[in-house]
Amino acid sequence: MKPALLTFNTVKKMSRYVFFLLLSAASGSVFSQSIASLNFRYFYDPQNEVDLPLKLVNDKNQLTVYYRLQRTGQYANETYTISWQRLETYMQKEGTGIPAEDSLATSGKLSFPLPEKPWLLVAKVTSKSSARTWTYVQMMDPKYPVNGLIESAEGIVFRPYVFTGQEYTLRGAVTDRPLHVYYYKTDFPVSSPPFTEKGAHIDRFMFADSSFSVAHGQKIMFKSRGLYLVQQDTAAAEGFAFRVVGGSFPKFTKVEDIPAPLIFVCTKDEHDELIAAGSDKSKVDKVILDITRDKDRAKNFMRSYFRRVELANLYFTSFKEGWKTDRGMIYLIFGLPDEVSRTGQNEIWYYKNFKERYTFVKSGSVYDPNNYILLRSSKFTESWFNTVDSWRKSRF
Repeated sequence: MKPALLTFNTVKKMSRYVFFLLLSAASGSVFSQSIASLNFRYFYDPQNEVDLPLKLVNDKNQLTVYYRLQRTGQYANETYTISWQRLETYMQKEGTGIPAEDSLATSGKLSFPLPEKPWLLVAKVTSKSSARTWTYVQMMDPKYPVNGLIESAEGIVFRPYVFTGQEYTLRGAVTDRPLHVYYYKTDFPVSSPPFTEKGAHIDRFMFADSSFSVAHGQKIMFKSRGLYLVQQDTAAAEGFAFRVVGGSFPKFTKVEDIPAPLIFVCTKDEHDELIAAGSDKSKVDKVILDITRDKDRAKNFMRSYFRRVELANLYFTSFKEGWKTDRGMIYLIFGLPDEVSRTGQNEIWYYKNFKERYTFVKSGSVYDPNNYILLRSSKFTESWFNTVDSWRKSRF
């Protein structure tokens, strides 16, 4: 009997099969490393080639995780695979594999029965061309309060903010019950520096400025900026919250928006002068020039500082703008950490230049279950003021 001829499609299928065998072997070696030992620095690196946002929704009797792989610029046409695993703790090295219908799928959802206790859903993204890997983690908490989501024309909204003047659809866990929407126009306080005794905390429950109701699946367009909380059961501490922002967010493009984030690097008198300047660009420019004492340094200062503001807004926005949060403040002043680790309820940032670690402790609420609070200490005083001085001299 003559051997069967291998067609192009057959060879292609075999190559793909061999690739997945190799990928499976590689998966074991990566997943054998505990989550606590990984460096998650790439979460906050704008140069990282991929991102995998995971959106957890408590659908009454089950937990559903939605995901959508995002590629940056030059990697738009790159091929990636996603493999999944279950771990019980951050320290566990070997877990249980979770089969996926298609490892090449770059978006979709995974649903699991409501567990008795929390566990970790781990996703590993692998580049087909370079074999580089990135790990993403979602705590599967049976008490997770988020029980709904927002959709736009492009699909599920993964970011914690939506824009004024655009149409969105609100969906709750129960389709036959109305959604009660609460609006808060509160101008939430800015985080205090890391060497102070206390940070700016949010109350677990706040009084809304106004409210209205919509049907499940109803389209809506928001006109007012601020924080919104959507609930179906108003007697329970559950729902989903998001900010409504202007079209330029996470960038700050208006002159009148400039003073607020500069509070970290200005004296009180300088900041008062910036606020008094309002939308008068010439007066704002004068204050910045007085700080930097050179036009070129002033331009570099503003460009570098507000790029950090943009990134802080992108990564850390929750019930308030990202630059106002504890993590956003540290990122704004000190930049991308050299090491980021997660252990249970803590996220730890390490900066080699300063030889300092900043520990953020998860302190969530219905407004933001994933909010982190910085553990403050007077030991951070020197590095803070030295870095602020570098900003004022435009050494970034």
